Amino acid sequence: MVYEPGSDVAGYTIDALVGSGSSADVYRVHRGDDRRSEALKVLHSDETGNTRAAERFEREFTIASLLDHPNIVTMYTRGEIPPDSQAIRRAQALGLPADRVPPTLWIAMQYVDGPAATALIPSPTTEPEVPTIVSVAQQSAAAIDFAHSREVLHRDVKPANILLTSTRADTDALLSDFGIAQLIDDNRPLARNGRVQGSIAYASPELLTARQLSPATDEYAFACTLTELLTGAPPFPRATAFAITNAHLRDDPPLLTRRRPWLPSALNSVFAKALAKDPADRYSTCAEFADIVARNLRDVPVPQPTTPRRPWRRF
Repeated sequence: MVYEPGSDVAGYTIDALVGSGSSADVYRVHRGDDRRSEALKVLHSDETGNTRAAERFEREFTIASLLDHPNIVTMYTRGEIPPDSQAIRRAQALGLPADRVPPTLWIAMQYVDGPAATALIPSPTTEPEVPTIVSVAQQSAAAIDFAHSREVLHRDVKPANILLTSTRADTDALLSDFGIAQLIDDNRPLARNGRVQGSIAYASPELLTARQLSPATDEYAFACTLTELLTGAPPFPRATAFAITNAHLRDDPPLLTRRRPWLPSALNSVFAKALAKDPADRYSTCAEFADIVARNLRDVPVPQPTTPRRPWRRF
């Protein structure tokens, strides 16, 4: 169910629905007379009986709570909403006893008032906002490397999981969604029933083949993310998941200058290293990669876009 503005949910007052995904809704909320906005992420009621969805939801809070960093979304608390009469009736219609109806899970976290980094992806008729992208890249790299220093792999780095503050001036970037994160020494396979957890457009060869992951796995996804922010598309835009997978495993990384000829040619080799098939051939940290990208983009003249940029809006 979707909660209306003004509704009371788990002691929070709903201000607005700000995001909706396949398994959860995110609301801007406040508590009592405290007008400070927080984000309340509520698992969809039809997912409450899905063990895997519940595990991912719990994992997001548990792992992200280990990470206290200015560029990582802060977790506050979590809880459960008892099943309402509608959920109980729906379960009883399926033959499930009322006392077996699971509660709805929720997480309260830091509210970020801007869009995701997807707002920075240029279209064919616009050019990338290079200074903002460089700042976002270096902040995101700091967040990813910090997670690695705490033995955490994010496993789903992509533009949609990097949240931005609402203004372009002095933009803050915050890494979010640790729902499929894992500890570095956790060797459980990532592919279940032949399906890869994560976003295939940003998936490293070792993730796609269920091999041992490392911080270099997140670096590969980060390089895919920066490729998209600078050129308008991830490294291997293909028509099918099979074709994308095959490209990650076999194709050479694209030349960024073929997509945006004004980019410095030195970036081609920089991104080729970050997107190397062998994790050992990539940069030692995301910060090292981001800093080299920043140096190459310093003072680069960006062509004027043929259409105006859209204002940033969260909803």
